Amino acid sequence: MSKIVLGILAAAFCTIVAAKLAYDASAHPSAARLNEPWAQNKMEFVAWNGNNWTAWIRDESFEHRPQHEGTWHPHANPTLSYINWDGEPTKATIEGETFVVAPHGMDSSRRDAIRYRDWDGENRLRTYNQLQR
Repeated sequence: MSKIVLGILAAAFCTIVAAKLAYDASAHPSAARLNEPWAQNKMEFVAWNGNNWTAWIRDESFEHRPQHEGTWHPHANPTLSYINWDGEPTKATIEGETFVVAPHGMDSSRRDAIRYRDWDGENRLRTYNQLQR
């Protein structure tokens, strides 16, 4: 009788552990999936001056927060100044649910996403819906 009870307890324990492992494997997004809309509603970007900032969209404006407060403080601005995938200083403004993007010294164009470099120098992109809070 005790062997049967131990077997049932062992089976229940294994089921719980397997469910926990399956949940952990699916609940934490990998770096490769960070551009999916559900992953996050912010962007961690490098500004023109090389400082690290976080931004998101609220009330049709970019909310900016510096990585380290001190000289810089959180603020809202209709323009986002960042380093694009080509390493060029670029500005973006919001127009509807798209962006007007202008690399420094070049003509602007409408884009569905902002293509920027993150704090680690990786190329990332965010759409309006991904940044809206």
